[in-house]
Amino acid sequence: MKIAFITAVIPYKENMGGPSGHPYHLLVERPEGIEVDIYSYNANKLSLDTIKSVEQELRVKIHVLKQPAFFTWILKLHLTFIRLFLKYPIGYYIRLPKSMVEQIKTTQPDAVWVYGQEFSGILKQFKEFKRVHTVPDCYSLHWFRRLGCRFTLASAGEFFRCVVNYRKYYRMERAYDASDNVVAHLVGEEDVRFLQEINPNLNAVFLRHPHYELPETPKEIKFTHPKIKLLIAGRYDFYMKERADEMVDLFANKDNLAILQQAYKLTFLGKGWEQHVDSLNALGYDVEHVKFAPDYIEEVCKHDIQLTPIAIGTGTKGKVLDALANGLLVVGTPYALENIAVENGVSCVEYHSNEELLATLTDIPHHVEKYEQMAEAGREAIFREHGRKRISQQLMELFKK
Repeated sequence: MKIAFITAVIPYKENMGGPSGHPYHLLVERPEGIEVDIYSYNANKLSLDTIKSVEQELRVKIHVLKQPAFFTWILKLHLTFIRLFLKYPIGYYIRLPKSMVEQIKTTQPDAVWVYGQEFSGILKQFKEFKRVHTVPDCYSLHWFRRLGCRFTLASAGEFFRCVVNYRKYYRMERAYDASDNVVAHLVGEEDVRFLQEINPNLNAVFLRHPHYELPETPKEIKFTHPKIKLLIAGRYDFYMKERADEMVDLFANKDNLAILQQAYKLTFLGKGWEQHVDSLNALGYDVEHVKFAPDYIEEVCKHDIQLTPIAIGTGTKGKVLDALANGLLVVGTPYALENIAVENGVSCVEYHSNEELLATLTDIPHHVEKYEQMAEAGREAIFREHGRKRISQQLMELFKK
């Protein structure tokens, strides 16, 4: 089977300048006999040497496309504000030149695969082919959820931004091609449900997100003593802000200091945590801030537990998969753990409030073996249900239906 794959970013083993990790891991362990030509704008700006390496690793041929002229002029003239007046998100208006469409067609692919919500317009340029559209999230659901956040409602500008974007993505997703020869591929069950409410005739499918990189030697799951190493991974931004601030308030509460200071060493991995790190340091916590880790997985494996206070989001959270696959116990909010094949109290800990989080953090030091077994169960679940070979096989079956 031969597939023409069209994407803004070139697949790479981790997210670099865009969602490049997901397509990479969908391809790297695909079944034999599937030829893939990648056509990409290289929006993540990979070097020629890196592109050649990716070609070898993925067994593909990569064709770098020229950026659309209207995008070039918009950036040169600083006209990005025109997005406000467009019916759809600006990326929707990208189309491949007719010459490129014909060039792709002359290679006689068996199917066309398009990655990204806003490339649905490009999908329509290949109506005679079997097509798979990896969205991978329902973005109108993202903006819908944003509208329910306290920080959104506290700012008129942020509220207006969310309303405008919700309307744009709702209209775009309602206009997705729902022909019989199109399958929409998402990494969220709720994303599929929400999308099909918008576009009832669309054939939308949920496939689990494949896990990313693993160390050569699996981590031994044994919590450190006398202090358990607790990791908070990810940038401090609107995805985490609301629940992360609540989490820090819990650690700062004077009634909890004696218990939590004695039990945990804290590490914040990512940018933007300076204020929280300083405040916890001042309270006497053993806390470290790693703004950037050259080897992300190596850094993650130094810890026992990952605490993930995600306040908003859709689809699957890659950093949660990384932690679980590498033997960390994940303690997270519902949005952190949704669409991942783990079960609360068996292979992860899901919490809904600071009271539940405090109860968990208080219980762990007294029942370490129980939570080590939970971490092992989480790792096994990810290996079993999120394996790259398994998910790639499921994806490739979509091209045959």
